This record gives sequence, C-alpha cells and structure tokens, in this order.
Amino acid sequence: MYEGILQFHSQTMDNFNHAADANNKSCSDDDDLRLFESCCGPELVRKILRIKHNDPEVTRLTGFKDDLNEVASRRLGHILGQNTHLEELSIWDWNLDMVGLCAGLQNNRCIMELDIDGIDLRDAEKMSSLAPFLSNNPSLRDIILSKCNIGPDSISILSNALSYSDTLELLHLGNNRFGDVDLHELVRALKRSRKLLWLDFPGCEIGQRGCTSLARLLENHESNLETLNLGDNSIDDDSAIILVDSLVKNTKLKSLHLDGNNGINTSGWSAMLDLVCKRSSINDVMESNHTLYNLGYSSADLMKAVDRTLEVDNANLLRASLEMNETTDKMLVARSKVLWNHARGDLNLGESFIATGTMHRILVWIGDDSNQTNANLIQYHHPRLPKARIDTIRLDSIYRIIRSRPSLCNSEQNMSNDLETCQKLGTTDYRTQVKRKADKMQT
Repeated sequence: MYEGILQFHSQTMDNFNHAADANNKSCSDDDDLRLFESCCGPELVRKILRIKHNDPEVTRLTGFKDDLNEVASRRLGHILGQNTHLEELSIWDWNLDMVGLCAGLQNNRCIMELDIDGIDLRDAEKMSSLAPFLSNNPSLRDIILSKCNIGPDSISILSNALSYSDTLELLHLGNNRFGDVDLHELVRALKRSRKLLWLDFPGCEIGQRGCTSLARLLENHESNLETLNLGDNSIDDDSAIILVDSLVKNTKLKSLHLDGNNGINTSGWSAMLDLVCKRSSINDVMESNHTLYNLGYSSADLMKAVDRTLEVDNANLLRASLEMNETTDKMLVARSKVLWNHARGDLNLGESFIATGTMHRILVWIGDDSNQTNANLIQYHHPRLPKARIDTIRLDSIYRIIRSRPSLCNSEQNMSNDLETCQKLGTTDYRTQVKRKADKMQT
C-alpha cells in the first residue's frame, strides 16, 4: 500500500517538475493542490491558490512552521512573483528552499512588508537570492529579518541591495547577533532612504564600532529616522557617549531604546542627561535636545539602573526632561527645563540678562501653583515631593531672583509694561504677589 502511495507521489512530482520546467503558468490547480497539500495545511493551500489567481481580497500570506520541499518552494516563489495584490508576506520558521523561493519572488512588485523570522540566512547564496527582490520592488516599505543568523557577509549583501531602495520605512534585524561589526556600508545605504523612520537592532551584540557607524546616520541632517532600537546589545559608557554626541543637533529622533545594555553606567547616563537638559547656563538649556523622549523607559530594570547611577534628583530630571520633550510646544519645553534648573540651584535666573518685565512673569510662574502647568514647573519629581517641600523650593527660587535683583520689588516703572500680560495669566494683583514673596523671605 505505502509503496503505491510513494510511487504515485513520485510520479506526481515528476509530472509537476516537467510541467513547471516547460511553462510554470500552465500548471493546473489540481497539480498545485496536490503539490502544496503534501507539505502545507489546508488553509494555507487555499490561500496560495487564491494568490495564484490574483484574488484582490488576499493581501496577506502568513505561514508558521510549514515544510516546503524544493519543488514547492520554487512553485510558491513563481506564484508570488506573478501576483499584483499581495501586500504582506510573513514566513516564520519555515523549512524551505530559500533560493528556490526567491527565484520567482524577485519578480514581485507589490509586496510592501516582508517578515522573515527564524530562517537561516547566514549563507551568502541565500541572502544573494533575496537581494534582487529587496532591490527591485518599488513598493517595499518594511523589511523584518529576525533570528535569521545574519552575519557580516550577509550584512554586506543586504547593504548593497538596500542601496538601490528609496522607499524603505522600517528595517528590523533583531536577534541576529552579528556582533560589534562595522556598519558603515549599511548606514551608507540607509542614508538614501529619506523615508526611513524605524531602525531595529535589538539583541545583535552591537558595541562601540556599531554605534560609531550608526552615529553617522544620526548626524545626517537629511535623515528622518524617529526610532532607533538598540536594546539588549553590548553598549557601554563610551558607546553611549558616541550616540549622545551624534544627537546634539538631531531634531528628528524621538526614541532611542537602550534597555538591556548593562554596560551603561554613570558617565553614559550623565551624558544622556546633559543631552536633554544641559544645566550650566540658560543658553545651554535652551540648546539642549528637545526631541528625544524615549530611552526604553518602559523597562523597570532600566529605571532602576538610571536611579542607581544618577541618584534620585538627577534621575528625576532625566525622566522629567524626556517626558517634557514629548510636548509639541518646544518653547514650553525649554522654559520648563530652565525653571527646573533654577529651582534646583544649578543656575540663577536673577543673574541672567532676562529683561525686568519678563522676570516679573517668571516670578508669577514660580509662585502660582493654581494650575497644573505652573505647578509642574517646580513639581516634576517621582515620587512627588510633599507640598511643604515644594513650597520651600518655590520660596527659595523666588528669593534668589529677588536677592540678585532687589529692584523688582521697588521699581514702579518696571511693573506697568508687564502687568497686562501677567493679568492674562490669572494674576489680579501682580505687584502685591511679588512683594508678599519678598516679605516672606525677609521674615
């Protein structure tokens, strides 16, 4: 009985190979049905046949742990290559002939997202067979190659393929562990992709060499990259400082995931704090990075590491600065950071060149906690400080300004110009408020 089945299967494969070699398009649905039923589940088989007939309602093909022999792999590649409606192709842990699949896949021009997970691509021949699809598909936006054992040779082939693409928006190479290698070729290729928004390298063992390469991308003023995921790598203090230096003038990157990099300690996190809230002068604060708002802070381990290395006060300032950077009003962001640093005693606004009229307004902001916006100019701590402590900080902040500029309490002519503005902020008797704060300092 089994010999008969094996003989039938062998004859079927021979017939299919003959038909495929003669003209792939001439393969009947019965031929394809028998071929794919021998290695795939019924649902996947039905979807493949619909893709073969270019069904516009089938825009996604996902397979998980399916086994495709060489003939089935090549046939599926041909079907995919002829389709004009498929948008997403996900191949997770398939056992297949990658070279055979890509022989036909390279002709596809409609797939927008390619997601390959758990398929070994360390062999240069396999990555080379995929390269034409990556280079020639004008619709391709997202490339996900996760846990594919990609090494330096494959990175080089991938870099060359991506140098021809200008539509890429997302590249994910997570958990490939290619090590701390030079990524200059890849960065050079990605600079061409003006639409690139998301770059993922989690779990790749990237260190100082990789960060040096990626810094060139972050320094590129034409780059629109918004997210760089470097979680669970081999980044230490020196590597973190390289990334920080590349972000000084970057106004595009919003998320830099660094969770899981246990080599970052005091100097690395201190550099990150100086990036988002430099504290030496008002100008330095104003010129800080007001865009970056995520360092992977959803990770409890990362928060503990930052608290441990920076201690509570500086860790609070880093966390608060990142959260404030998410605000679209960047003048409010800069103003908040300046007032935080004044309240901390890192700088004294009273010794600055700020005009007297503006200084009146600042005193109102510091002294008035009647709305949440003003309250947060002093209270940014986690956990929140007791009200008595916050009141003390407010009074000290006011005192240091008035001590540096005692004329603020006495100059009648300096009050009138700014009175209308302060009244709009909800202060009905501005001059009385300032005088009351000064009196409290003197008593």
